[in-house]
Amino acid sequence: MAVTLSPAMQTLVNEVFPVVVGTTRRDGTVHMALAWFEYRDGFFWLNSFQGSDWMAQAQRDKAVTLLLQDPKDMFRYAEVQGNLVEATTEGADEHINRLSLRYTGNPIYQRRRPGMQQRVILKIEPTRIKSMLDRG
Repeated sequence: MAVTLSPAMQTLVNEVFPVVVGTTRRDGTVHMALAWFEYRDGFFWLNSFQGSDWMAQAQRDKAVTLLLQDPKDMFRYAEVQGNLVEATTEGADEHINRLSLRYTGNPIYQRRRPGMQQRVILKIEPTRIKSMLDRG
C-alpha cells in the first residue's frame, strides 16, 4: 500500500541529488547503485539501461529501497522502501533526457551510446518511509 509523503519529505524529493538504490542479489547480499530520480504523481521514477544489475534485481524481486540524503546535511535523510510497479522502454529516452536537464542542465543525456543502450523507466511505489525529517 502506497504512503503519502509529509511536507518535509515533499520538499526533499523536489531537490536535486542522486538517490542510492538498494536491491538484493541472488545470494542475498545488498547491491547499491546511484541513480537520478524524480518524484511525481505519488511515485519515484528512475531510469536505467537494459542489462543493469540493479534494474534486473528490481524486476525480479519487485522490492527496492531508496536512500535520499541531503548532500549538505547528512542528518537530513529518508529511507524509502518500495515496490517496482512498472518497467517500460516506452518514453524512456525522453525520460532520461528530462532527468539530464534536471541534473545537469543539458536537455540531452550525454552518456548514452546510441544504438547500444535501451533505456528503461522504473516506476517505484513507496510503501514505507523512515525519516529524520519529521522529528523535532
